[in-house]
Amino acid sequence: MSIGTPDRRKLLAAAVVLLAGLAAGCGSSAYARRTDQDRLLSARVEERLAVVSSLAGSRVEARSHWGVVALLGDVPEESMKVEAEQVATAVPGVVRVNNLILVAKEASRAVGSAPPRGSLTIARAD
Repeated sequence: MSIGTPDRRKLLAAAVVLLAGLAAGCGSSAYARRTDQDRLLSARVEERLAVVSSLAGSRVEARSHWGVVALLGDVPEESMKVEAEQVATAVPGVVRVNNLILVAKEASRAVGSAPPRGSLTIARAD
């Protein structure tokens, strides 16, 4: 089966390249839109956390991916961790919250204190 003249082959090749380029462009623009939406959602959650008086001084960050928000950071009380999750869940666009906040009591942050034997130690570089 013959495609035809060299001009037709060039036209067909150009069409294939154009379609491939368009398909790649659609995927990358969808990715860019999703990335922008995730950044915006993360910022909205962090704004809501910042206005809650009990959480205003905490070091909690929100990272979103496809509407799933991960809360990261540390707070001194378990109640603050629970409250942060409730605040994040109430933000429009949040599909689910993964609360990865660590409860770090001030006494456990003392310099030179050794963790209990057999405990998991997580270091944070500020």
